[in-house]
Amino acid sequence: KKVNDLVATSLIRKTDFIEVNGYELREKAVNEDWNFWLKLIAKGNFPVHMNYYGIWYRRKVNGELSKSRENKDRALEIIKNTAKIIKKKVEAIQYPKQDYDWDKIIEEVKGIETIKYTENGKVNILMMIPWLITGGADKFNLDLIRGLDKSKFEVTVILTVNNYRQEFEKFATVYDLTTFLDKKYWTSFINYIIKKNNINLIFNTNCKFGYSMLPYIKAKYPKVPIVDYIHMEEWYNRNGGYSRDSSMVQSVIDKTLLCNKNSENILIDYFKRNESDVETVYIGVDEKEFNPENYNKEELLKKYNINRNGRFIISYICRIADQKRPHLLMQIIKALKQERNDFLVLVVGEGNMLSSIKAEARKLQLMDNIMFLGNITKTKEIYAISDLTLNCSIKEGVALTSYESLAMGVPVISSDVGGQKELISNDVGVIVPCLQKEIEIKNFRYKPEEIQNYVHAINKALGNLEFYKSNCRKKILDGFTINHMIQKMSNIFENTVKSPNEEKVQNGEGLKNNLEITKELINMSFLANEKEYSWLCDEYNRTFYPDASHTKRSIVKERLWNIPLWRGFIKLLQKLGIIQTVKHLLGRG
Repeated sequence: KKVNDLVATSLIRKTDFIEVNGYELREKAVNEDWNFWLKLIAKGNFPVHMNYYGIWYRRKVNGELSKSRENKDRALEIIKNTAKIIKKKVEAIQYPKQDYDWDKIIEEVKGIETIKYTENGKVNILMMIPWLITGGADKFNLDLIRGLDKSKFEVTVILTVNNYRQEFEKFATVYDLTTFLDKKYWTSFINYIIKKNNINLIFNTNCKFGYSMLPYIKAKYPKVPIVDYIHMEEWYNRNGGYSRDSSMVQSVIDKTLLCNKNSENILIDYFKRNESDVETVYIGVDEKEFNPENYNKEELLKKYNINRNGRFIISYICRIADQKRPHLLMQIIKALKQERNDFLVLVVGEGNMLSSIKAEARKLQLMDNIMFLGNITKTKEIYAISDLTLNCSIKEGVALTSYESLAMGVPVISSDVGGQKELISNDVGVIVPCLQKEIEIKNFRYKPEEIQNYVHAINKALGNLEFYKSNCRKKILDGFTINHMIQKMSNIFENTVKSPNEEKVQNGEGLKNNLEITKELINMSFLANEKEYSWLCDEYNRTFYPDASHTKRSIVKERLWNIPLWRGFIKLLQKLGIIQTVKHLLGRG
């Protein structure tokens, strides 16, 4: 009633449109959409907001929105009169939202029994993933979907936390459950998709909700095989993370794939998995995209305003978070600077620890040797101007940055975690022992020995730089490209569909008589993750609406604008240029 807070596109029932006589345009450029919505609300209708980027909206200088601003007084008069007819409070539904509290899970939606599918002769994959962002695990998902032969495979993606999806929609059908469904309907929607799209393979990767669903899916569809992919085990996260989730429901999983041999061995030795049920598939890199011959170093140095001055460039490219140990990086730079000053470290990425390491860099007087470049999507340009990349993480599977760096001919210094040493051999970089336990991830007081180990490794690499560089790209071409990964994943998918694990089929048949238990597992998962999911919903909505006080401030501004004396005063200040001057002086220009 007070602020024009609308989305650009909406789906409205025709009967509701007719009931309020549509737009009833008496004149143009009077916020007619806002006025129409108010009429709908007056009839008790309420908006349901599906929160994701679904369109691109082009604003023109001479568009209707601009005209309505020029015609503001008349527009607000019409809005004010329409708002008066709204007598009751109307609650909107805002997705994503935490709404589950022991509600009965709905298994089937009305009309699902009438669904008919056409056999397409393909492997129809239902892929369940938690989010779509630009991280290593998520890039693997995109590379896989993009690379699968579309004549053999068709992919439907189910998301349980929305973020970035437009790239995935180029290659797959994408449904984000968080944007349009209450949680109690998630199961019924997945049933609907499995039947509608004739799904004959389930692929789960890093999705906790997906793992809770797998026993139910296997009980409903025993002959549909299940494959999952694990990027690393995390001992600081539920004492194993997704490796624990996968092992919990191993009785219904045909094949568990991992991104490195170290994680595969942990699954077998610690979680007691059957060796025949697990296999390593390295994620790989696109060697054509990451090719140093495609880039001009001098032009890139100018682009990023980097003054090399004969110094070596060391890049630290990652999400700036505790797993990556950015505070250890500061200590390494401090110690390295005591031995040499011919280097510049490029910190590329964003994250919750970025501001704190910037403060530490200033405190330790390291700013002459560090540049913070923020988030850069074209990371290959950074590799192209780098002499070394540095990874001091406390946990990795095999870091995507390591693949990319080697493909660009740049040696890697890395902590000995996960499967890093499976990729980084002695001829392409240096592996440094990790002297901190995973449970100490929040402890930023690092052992002097570990810091010195990194300094020694960097000095060693810089002293033999040409030797290391000459081997890097060859290492990737010999078995760590995306094409290698795609081919291996394709073979596993096809073979699993052709020959499902009979033991797993029988386990699914046995669960048919215990379906309530499998549904209760989904309940327990929803409730166990309630706080985390609530935080994700809040965080997501803050991303879309970064200024939570926007609405309150707008209401105050609208009320003040309706006071003629105040409106005249503001217009005078604008005419004299005083408001613009004050904004500039406050640094808000």
